[in-house]
Amino acid sequence: MGKLIGLFGRGWRFVRRYGVLRLYRKVKERRDRNRAEAGYEDWLLGQLPDREETERQRSVEFAFSPLISILVPAYETPELFLRQMIDSALQQSYGRLELCIADGSPSDGVKRIAEAYARKDSRVRYRKLDENLGISGNTNAALGEASGAYVGLLDHDDLLLPGALFEIVRALNDGEPADAVYTDEDKLDPERNCHFQPHFKPDFNGEYLRSNNYICHFFVVKREIALEAGGFRQEFDGAQDHDFIFRCTEKADKILHVPRVLYSWRCHASSTAGNPESKLYAFESGKRAVAAHLERMGTPGKVLNTENYGFFRVCYPESLELLIKSFENFDGQTGVNVVYYDKACNNSVTILGKEDYVLFTRVRRAKINKGFWKQLLACLERQDAGMACARVYGKDKRLRCDIRMAGVHDPFAQGMEGLKAGYSGYFHRALLQQELEAPTDCFLIRRELLGERETVSVPELCRQLKEKGYHIYYEPWAVMYERR
Repeated sequence: MGKLIGLFGRGWRFVRRYGVLRLYRKVKERRDRNRAEAGYEDWLLGQLPDREETERQRSVEFAFSPLISILVPAYETPELFLRQMIDSALQQSYGRLELCIADGSPSDGVKRIAEAYARKDSRVRYRKLDENLGISGNTNAALGEASGAYVGLLDHDDLLLPGALFEIVRALNDGEPADAVYTDEDKLDPERNCHFQPHFKPDFNGEYLRSNNYICHFFVVKREIALEAGGFRQEFDGAQDHDFIFRCTEKADKILHVPRVLYSWRCHASSTAGNPESKLYAFESGKRAVAAHLERMGTPGKVLNTENYGFFRVCYPESLELLIKSFENFDGQTGVNVVYYDKACNNSVTILGKEDYVLFTRVRRAKINKGFWKQLLACLERQDAGMACARVYGKDKRLRCDIRMAGVHDPFAQGMEGLKAGYSGYFHRALLQQELEAPTDCFLIRRELLGERETVSVPELCRQLKEKGYHIYYEPWAVMYERR
């Protein structure tokens, strides 16, 4: 009954702010997503190592076998959750680990259990704190106990899945060891004891990290970088991981993504995974974490909340003046050369004119939203911007093309092509700023990046821009609709 009342309350607050239609779309999209992932748990069980594979992993001798310190800030952890968390770490097939638990609990429940484990396994390093220092302070205390070359972040009621550390160390042995590694994750329902809502993530995507803390769990980073970054900051409690990940990745030269679900985030009434409104302060902390990151990077921008908790939008300022005579079509605009290209897009297209900007589009009859030019131009003001891509809907009011980030391995194929207008897509990606693997059906580019060429192949242009260090940015707030 409590869950039902809470769900009704959240729904009512959403209706008051965004309306009944938006709520209906959110509920329907969530239902459709649950159906698409109906076979997820069976799939996951098929991916996890069986007993034979686990023993094989234990016998592997890596050339690079770092000690990994797993940091656990504990506070009044329920006994069952605590034991399951500890077991999930100690039973890893890669055994060079230490479990550093810093306990801020006023009671001795965690102490009794953790010390019992420590007596049996020297890899458990337990510290009872004199007082509760908060999530950041407790994690810093755990970091102070760590001696490994790398540290990993594990919440006191979550689980590492079998083979997690093995897969991470295997990735670290692929070429020069990385400064940081992260994995895919899912959620765990403690009442039904089932896994759900897998998060299949992209390779490192700095723009997407500004939109939300997609890295989250399981994150492993060199201890020296964690210390150099300054550890965890109390003023960002609730989003301390997001702030910490920003500061670590800013210092990291090589960041690896292991595209496997290796971490389970436990959902319950007081967790942000199970009830986002249980810790609304966390989302304001996340907003400030993004703003602090932008300031450190010298990137001007205003961070705004979206209608989805924990997901943000960065408004980048534009300093250019582009006079648009009509926002209804492209007839009569100045400063922009519009180039139409066919769906094959492998053919070279001819570029006429010498305007400062070139808009490539597959839509010949289009309507655009009022902020279309402002969003794309603001994006291109950034020095590393190669293309600024719009969100494009066809005549059927569905996305005309997929929105793809590099490194996403989603066996349930929850792509964006064909997504209905008004829907946000998998983890709201249709509405989030990000770096793309390939452009959408409409993108703006600075003429200077095309050089003196009069013809261009879009795929070849993408390849050349990436080789030069430019990014293909997606600006979902620049929207184009194909006319009937």
